[in-house]
Order: sequence, then structure tokens, then C-alpha cells
Amino acid sequence: MDEDTDDILNNIIDDDDDANIQMTPAELIQKMEEIWINEKFAPELLPHEQEIVDLVLSQISAMEDNVETLPSADFKKGFYQLEIDRIRFVVTSYLRQRLEKIETYVLHVLKEDEEREEAYLSEAEQQFALKYKEALEEHFDNATMFYPGLPFEDWKSNFVRPNMNSFVFLKAKSNVEGVVVDRGQGDDNEIVDIKAGSQMLISYKGVSDLIKKGDLRLI
Repeated sequence: MDEDTDDILNNIIDDDDDANIQMTPAELIQKMEEIWINEKFAPELLPHEQEIVDLVLSQISAMEDNVETLPSADFKKGFYQLEIDRIRFVVTSYLRQRLEKIETYVLHVLKEDEEREEAYLSEAEQQFALKYKEALEEHFDNATMFYPGLPFEDWKSNFVRPNMNSFVFLKAKSNVEGVVVDRGQGDDNEIVDIKAGSQMLISYKGVSDLIKKGDLRLI
């Protein structure tokens, strides 16, 4: 996030609006952009960040209220509104990407979430996933009535899974030691250390936990 964006956020968010947030407005938006990019490029559904989303939506509301107080003739009002629209796009895109992954991998996502101590799905996403699964099952039930013999049970047992071995670009936020580079040749893997600020292309499977912990971010 550049200095111009910081200035815009500082001008249209009052300090009182930020009282219950442990980050500055600029840091909060930067965090939202990071989880958006991570979700965009990760092959799997990442843990939900509903708390961050709720905070950003709250900030958007506060920003809009503050912009409304500006005179219509104030040329800065248009710039502030553009920034609000940009932030809203980031949030909307993030939520849409998650829903698309849920639709694509719904059986896998629900099965994995049942086995986790902490769910990756938010409550609203879980309800959506269950309803979507029910709709798919109803669709296949109706299809088998007209086309007996369709391998419906195969669909339920051989469901679509994300490709965890796909390659991703990443950037290290801190020094990370002992990262496994999977060369796709069985046990012939390489252990590397990644310095803060460095970038690399690597198999997602070996760094997925580090991305979720926040040591690495996708780019």
C-alpha cells in the first residue's frame, strides 16, 4: 500500500472509528488485500477470515459516512469514493472466490472441515455448502430417474479435489527455514531456507501451512 492510499484512509476514517481495532486503517486494508490475493492464487480453500472481513465492512461504512459530510464541490470527494469502491471490490472478490471454490470442491470441503478442529468455513459458508450439496444430490437423484444406471455413487465417492501440487509464486514476509521443495520424484526433495523479501516459484503443497500461518504470501 502506497503513501497516497494511507493519506486517503487517514483523511476519511476518524480515529474513533478505529478504537476497537488493533491495526491502523491502512494496515487493516493491507491485510484484507493480502488474504484476497492468497485466496485467489491458492488451489485450496483457505481458512476463513470473517473477522477481518467484518472489520473492513465496518470501516467501509464509516468511510462512506465521513465522505457524505464533505461538500459536493470538494474535488477530493471523488478520490475518496474511488478508494471506497476499490476496497469494496476487494472484499466482494474475496468472498466470491471462496464461494466458487466451495461450489467446485463442495464434498471435499465439507469432508475436510468435519475432520478439522477449527473449520475453514465460516458459519454462512457452511450453510451455503450444505444447501449446495443438497441441491447437487437432488439433481443427481432426478437424473437417475430418467437415466437409470448413471454412476451417481461414483460422483459421491470420487469427488473433485484441489490440485495441491500446483505451482505458485510467493514472497516471504519473514525468514523461513526448512522449506521442502517437492521435485515430483518421490523422496528426492530439497530443503531450502527462504529469506524475508525473497520471491520464488514452488509447489503449493510444501508451503501451504506457512501461507496459512502468515510467514509467506502469494503474489
